[in-house]
Amino acid sequence: MKFKPKLWLGIGVVALASSATTSAFAFDQSPGGQGPSNGSTITLAKVRGAGGEGGEGGEGGEGGEAGARRPRTTKSGKTQIRKPVPAATPLPGPGGEGGEGGESGVNTRYIFGFTEGADTERKGELEIENDTIGRFKKREGSYTALQNKTEIEYGVTNDLMVAIAGFVQSHRIREVPDLEDAKQTRFDGFSGEVKYRFLDRRYAPFGFAISVEPELRLHSETSGARENAYAVELKAYADKELIPNKLFVAGTLLYEPEAVKSVDSATGQTAWEHESTFGASAAITGAIAPYVFVGAEVRHLRKYEGMGLNRLEGQATFVGPTLSIRLAQRTLLQAAYSVQVSGRAEDDPDRRLDLINFEKHNARLRFVHEF
Repeated sequence: MKFKPKLWLGIGVVALASSATTSAFAFDQSPGGQGPSNGSTITLAKVRGAGGEGGEGGEGGEGGEAGARRPRTTKSGKTQIRKPVPAATPLPGPGGEGGEGGESGVNTRYIFGFTEGADTERKGELEIENDTIGRFKKREGSYTALQNKTEIEYGVTNDLMVAIAGFVQSHRIREVPDLEDAKQTRFDGFSGEVKYRFLDRRYAPFGFAISVEPELRLHSETSGARENAYAVELKAYADKELIPNKLFVAGTLLYEPEAVKSVDSATGQTAWEHESTFGASAAITGAIAPYVFVGAEVRHLRKYEGMGLNRLEGQATFVGPTLSIRLAQRTLLQAAYSVQVSGRAEDDPDRRLDLINFEKHNARLRFVHEF
């Protein structure tokens, strides 16, 4: 028989087309009692859609799994089935105030000690915070002063936080020069706070925020004597993430003018006094385990007579360790301790430490719970 190239080329094209069409079919085993007696029928293979869960891009909503089963044809003409790729599960960061771990997994308000970062609460987040600060030891006698602050905080936006708080004060004083002996615990006033973050460390070179906290206090912070103290605590915060979710640094500046109205117990006369406090602190902390941060900080505080930092009365520098642990998904515990390592009081210039305006030891224990 004479070889005819065109005839054989046509037969090859028909065979190739038939092979490609057959590959688009699949055997569908029908359940018992349905379909032909041999239990199988030939149906067109259903193309899986590229849509997400529920297969919005598929046929009959069977796409699922982001269209992972859609056929793909290689250059060789063979049909391959893509294997389903499991969806990535977001992991919480190693710290934060609870919930989903805060912004970027860590809320820098709670991972340092007396120093705080620039972070605020997330929009719509409601928290309760119980913050106890203890001050211990004067130069002589026995001295313990505890201040407990219970605060409710709310995130108006991701960058704006508001809070209200109440204070309880406790003093145990015995044989301390210039202070009357005392053993008392009582309500000490209330405060409000507004904090706004201008720079978010996730998008800027560092985080930056300021806060304003007016206070009304009913007793002396040092002696526990009855008085009315009106103060405004102004703070500026900065923080930076050196290693994502692992290593952080922060700094805080404090300026607090205060007007104190007191009554002389002997004469009954009213007197006004004005004073102010300036402070600066820096801290570093790192994650040693998931949800556990350990660090250190240094603080410098200065007391002045007058609301405008008029005359220096004393200064002190404190150093110490810090600890932050998230106990549960929405619960966090923070602790810090610092000791006065240097200082001087203007009324006692020959002594190495200022134990008139400040104490030798400071401690902080803060418990935070998110609703």
